[in-house]
Amino acid sequence: MTRLLRVVLLGAVASAGKTRREKQAGAAADAPIKKTIGSKKGPPAWWNLGHGIGCPFFEAEDPGWHWVGPRGAKQTCNATQKKPPEKRARLCRQTGASGVAAADACPNACVRCCAGASFLDASPGPRCDAVAREFADAAAAAATLESFCDDPPPRRHDDANRTHYPGPRAVESACFGIFQEAHVSASPGDAALSRDMQASCCNYQILNRGRRNASAIIRGTIEDTRRYLMFPRSQIEAARHYAATSTRDVDLNFMGRLYDGDGDDGASLLDYALRKDYDPVVFSSRVAARMRAWVLPFVKRYFTADSVLLDTSVKDAATHVPLGAYDRSVGGDGALAGFRPIALNFTTGATTCKKATCDPAYYEKLARSRFTLAPAGDMPWSLRFFEAVMAGSVPILSSKEHAGRNHAEKTLGYKYLLVSEYVARRRRFPGAAPYCAEWADHNLAIFLEHQSYIEDPATVRPRLDRCLAEGFA
Repeated sequence: MTRLLRVVLLGAVASAGKTRREKQAGAAADAPIKKTIGSKKGPPAWWNLGHGIGCPFFEAEDPGWHWVGPRGAKQTCNATQKKPPEKRARLCRQTGASGVAAADACPNACVRCCAGASFLDASPGPRCDAVAREFADAAAAAATLESFCDDPPPRRHDDANRTHYPGPRAVESACFGIFQEAHVSASPGDAALSRDMQASCCNYQILNRGRRNASAIIRGTIEDTRRYLMFPRSQIEAARHYAATSTRDVDLNFMGRLYDGDGDDGASLLDYALRKDYDPVVFSSRVAARMRAWVLPFVKRYFTADSVLLDTSVKDAATHVPLGAYDRSVGGDGALAGFRPIALNFTTGATTCKKATCDPAYYEKLARSRFTLAPAGDMPWSLRFFEAVMAGSVPILSSKEHAGRNHAEKTLGYKYLLVSEYVARRRRFPGAAPYCAEWADHNLAIFLEHQSYIEDPATVRPRLDRCLAEGFA
């Protein structure tokens, strides 16, 4: 492709999304950046340890707790949360003016969390009082319900100014979405068009621009003008293709890394962030392992023969011991099943877009499922939440703070259940959980309005050809 053609193509891609970007009150993605963050070893650890990261359940902190330093400076839980790891670690060893240790008063800031596993099979420990109250409140609310699919309670979010990095998959998927709308009338099977989309979206300029902007947004040096994550038509139409004929025969599914943090020596996240051998990839795995601590006990307690578990952290098909009839981590051919994006990186052109391309087998399983576990990973949100919505599956989260990467996404009005609410409803209404079709329709309408570049939802067709055309990566 000539340089001139590339410029023209990129211009067409940018102009195609203009109307939808205006709906988001979005300015150009290349807004001026005052400064960025990063290092040779990756993003600083405090960036990964943002609000709530490392705690699978949201635990309210003591608003009255404070510690007065030798110079008279007053430090609260909220102020501690914003410090880099070396200062946070120091503050979390202090005892406040009330005599309460920071680690107890500030569980999120000090990453001293309740995993939540105890609420499924045993009594909670003393460190889990806040989460115990959440489960008790959910049980009391469930007692007033007339059916399992009665609306979830209203959600309130106070983190209006917090946002989190969307990640390379989301950056490239958004680029796919813009390109596809610019060429919506063209044949998805056009090999030349597919190559053009790859050339336009699968390059380091796209990734680096997204990374720089996200870093500056997180630091607060530029405004977050792109309020919502945006998804391409290819994924939406593939999800709807399978949803159109689904009988929702799967009650629950989880597809992702179940066992993370190989070689984890048990060091706290704050301590590991300060080590000389700190590695951002290892750190991310440790964060994800802690955020998903609730998933395994949930799977063992509630998954049945009608459920699907696809653990993409399984490394050896020959030695894997299935957890139950629901464990599909090894396929019928004896090979590891499922797409494993964690095994890919962005250092070679061959895999630059592999994480972002459409996976039809993944959407097929989502579209069969009534509920999808959507735990947070190395950030306190997950793409899986929105992918489940696309496929008409209702997400289950451990915390309402994981229902998006920023305040705008969390307050769109999606209907989902927290783990505490699902547990309470299953106890209130024994037996298999029904499909909440009204919730799914409600969620899809919100998604198409706010999280795609598609101007007319009526043009969405259940089809796979656009999804399959992304096999170039």
